[in-house]
Amino acid sequence: MKMFCFTYAGGNGDFFNGLKKEVSAKGLELVALDYPGHGTRRKEAFETDFYGLSLDLLSKMKSMLDIEEEYALMGYSMGSITATEIVKRIMEEEVMCEPQHVFLAAHEPKTLRALENIPDDMQDDVLKERTISFGAVPEELVDNQTFWRMYMPLYKADYRMIGRYDFGTLNLSTDIRTTILYSQTDTPYEEMDKWRKYYKGDIKFYKFEGNHFFIKEHEKEIAEIILERLPAD
Repeated sequence: MKMFCFTYAGGNGDFFNGLKKEVSAKGLELVALDYPGHGTRRKEAFETDFYGLSLDLLSKMKSMLDIEEEYALMGYSMGSITATEIVKRIMEEEVMCEPQHVFLAAHEPKTLRALENIPDDMQDDVLKERTISFGAVPEELVDNQTFWRMYMPLYKADYRMIGRYDFGTLNLSTDIRTTILYSQTDTPYEEMDKWRKYYKGDIKFYKFEGNHFFIKEHEKEIAEIILERLPAD
């Protein structure tokens, strides 16, 4: 089985390398897809909304799957919205069979309109502070201007897209098996539990210690959860 993974705002597929190593040893093929403008696709134009992003990534997925081949989805942070929009496209347009499982992590189903309404003269400072607070930037790069010149356009594009996304208009109800991963200090259970509004089947929650990127400290444990929750071959 393949598991397609979608990363956080400003990130790329390399984020999942550690998890990929863990699950590959057990026979699961992890495929981390880059967003346009990110990672291996850095020369492409950014997408401006999740509708366009989901169509783009669905096209990539279809090219990598045989007809009726089973697969799973995993979204981390921004990737949780991405994965959810892909599920919505699949259900509405029946472009391929539904995933066997959806894993969502580090993002509550909450509209973050403030990210779209940051004044232009404050945008760089606000987004820089937000990104650092999440633990996305190594300490040695916090004051590296070359780093920010390279990555700030990615953060701006992704945060703007997240800010435009309205969970109030998300029309999704599915019984696809779902697993939710979270850190109580980052995205509390009380907020993550609201995913039940959209994922109404077999859903299970796992709490971890750590910041927004708790996956990095718990890759082996998360790999075990993924393999346990996926249907047996």
